[in-house]
Amino acid sequence: MKKWHELSIVELAHQYRTKEISPVEIVDATFQRIKEQDGMLNSFITVLESEALEQAKKAEKTFMENEDVHVLSGIPFSVKDLFDTDGIRTTCGSKILKDYVPSTTAPIIKELEELGAVLIGKTNMLEFAYGIVHPDYDQTNNPWNPAKTSGGSSGGSAASVAAGLGFFSLGSDTGGSIRIPASYCGIAGLKPTYRLLSLKGVFPLSPSLDHIGPMAKTAEDLSVLMNSLTIIRPGTVYDQGKVPVVGILKEECLKDITDNVKNVYSQTIQLIKRMGWEVKEITLKYFDRTEELIMKVLLPEAALIHEKWLDRSEDYSPLTFSQIEAGLNQNTLTYLRAKKECDLASEDVDNVFKEVDIIFMPTVPYPAPDEDPALEVDDEMMFTGLFNITGHPAVSIQAGFSKDGMPIGMQLAGRKYGDSWLLYKASQLENQLAGMRGKM
Repeated sequence: MKKWHELSIVELAHQYRTKEISPVEIVDATFQRIKEQDGMLNSFITVLESEALEQAKKAEKTFMENEDVHVLSGIPFSVKDLFDTDGIRTTCGSKILKDYVPSTTAPIIKELEELGAVLIGKTNMLEFAYGIVHPDYDQTNNPWNPAKTSGGSSGGSAASVAAGLGFFSLGSDTGGSIRIPASYCGIAGLKPTYRLLSLKGVFPLSPSLDHIGPMAKTAEDLSVLMNSLTIIRPGTVYDQGKVPVVGILKEECLKDITDNVKNVYSQTIQLIKRMGWEVKEITLKYFDRTEELIMKVLLPEAALIHEKWLDRSEDYSPLTFSQIEAGLNQNTLTYLRAKKECDLASEDVDNVFKEVDIIFMPTVPYPAPDEDPALEVDDEMMFTGLFNITGHPAVSIQAGFSKDGMPIGMQLAGRKYGDSWLLYKASQLENQLAGMRGKM
């Protein structure tokens, strides 16, 4: 029998309605768990215990009166600390904004609260989502092994969900910042189609590449969340019964992944074939250019955003500020050429999706390392970054474990605005993977 913090969103919603458990009990238990575990994990910057308990009481009243309420009513959630929250500080994991208190709330958070979801806190993150932790906030550690990182930049969101400190979280993703920590922490994370979810009220890193999306235990939970949110465009309708054609990379593209990841990848491919899904080798023309193009776009866009704080260099971590300086010094033509190539990369992936329904690959080349790698020397974005450039939806699901017991995620990408169908298929694969592990 599952413990309360292991329940899915749907399972918890059912228990609310059968009155096996109440929102107040769950929110109380969540804060008790935060007090017991987050000193080790460092996943929260701000917790909202009194505010959350008030919201939980309102939700509990609706259940006691047998009102017909939304599936998210009474469900505790958190948000990465770059979403504006009226009257609650929003630090972006930075010293620059350590005392910043917005006067408005990001529309996506307001919508979740109107549906009855209970905001329990703001999660830790890399400084301005820019690839390095600020020493004032320290690294978020991995629930599976606190000696390892939870990843970034949405590491606090991933760790909190994985540790049962809330049932879902919102993060941001500019090169993999939802999917990478999801892989490290053994949960599911979705980077939706570009601009499918509104970025209003979210502090930007690189507007051309930024996405926001949900993180939860499973792809099924992600589906519940995406189906609950108002989206900018309607999703494309697909036949759920369709047997997908799955595109996989040529072997040479996988030469740099670790043996642990390679083993899980190979086992998952074999499972996909046993499920009856067709597998087809593909070529992505811009696969080897991903990190180069991201940095050529990201550096100048981020520099423009941070230009107003150039006289506060001592308040940034040194690496963050050096990247801002690099963006200021980048040639305009370099940026414009990179933007043009990003458009070509998007067209190339669109063309690949004329032949396949899903692109499948590892999420990260390795399990969680001890520390967050420096952005300028790491290869974390090897598999994730392409879909920030192209805007296609991509989801990471828990697929297996390394020999020392650390989670390993696999990534599925789909056609633009096919987010719902992609999550449906990801959930099918996720369930099969869980069943396979249960038999081992």
